[in-house]
Amino acid sequence: MMSFSFKIFSIAYIVASILSLFFIDVDKPITELILKIFSLQFLSFLYLSSSQKINYWYLLILMSSVVSDALFIFEEDFLKGGVFLLLLNRVLYLIIARKAMYKTKLKTLLTYLIPGLILFLIISVLLRPYLKELSYSIFIICFLNATIVGITFFNFLNKMSKENLFFFLGIFLIITADFLIAYNKYIDYKLYYVVTYTIVYYVARYLICVSMIEKKRVFNHSVLKKRLRI
Repeated sequence: MMSFSFKIFSIAYIVASILSLFFIDVDKPITELILKIFSLQFLSFLYLSSSQKINYWYLLILMSSVVSDALFIFEEDFLKGGVFLLLLNRVLYLIIARKAMYKTKLKTLLTYLIPGLILFLIISVLLRPYLKELSYSIFIICFLNATIVGITFFNFLNKMSKENLFFFLGIFLIITADFLIAYNKYIDYKLYYVVTYTIVYYVARYLICVSMIEKKRVFNHSVLKKRLRI
């Protein structure tokens, strides 16, 4: 059952996220930045108030997301810094998802990783002529994205739980938004692309946050059951 704080911070996150959409590309970057920071703060409060055990890797992801969002709003001056934090963000997601790698045979993992890697390698090659000096960074991000989505998809198939489903869907949506950002920035700029990938990011972050909360709740419940048996 959802707690009162869960509902309140969820509503606050949704409201701040929606309001930020009205300030995209209207020459009010400070207002857009403030609303995006508020949305991530509410998401952090949601996680901290609802999770019984804190995952500090995930907290680092939330903090790096605050800074990367700020840098991308002023992308002409801080684009490289934003891309670096985006790369760091993906490494942190990989650290969170790493447990599935330890429990799985290499042959099985490759079965799920290779198709994703091939797809994202093709995408990175197609985008590379447009990326100039950032091409290697984007290439690495594509590689990490393919690895993470393969691992989280396998993890979901291995255990079809709600938390694994939400985490996989969140990662998949983030990767979709990454591609839209690159396409919009370097190939064909459209305002509705910006609005679309911003919404996708908001939905993805919420799904991942709920997944992290649910994962700790299920873990604590299973530990409690074992103790009661003892």
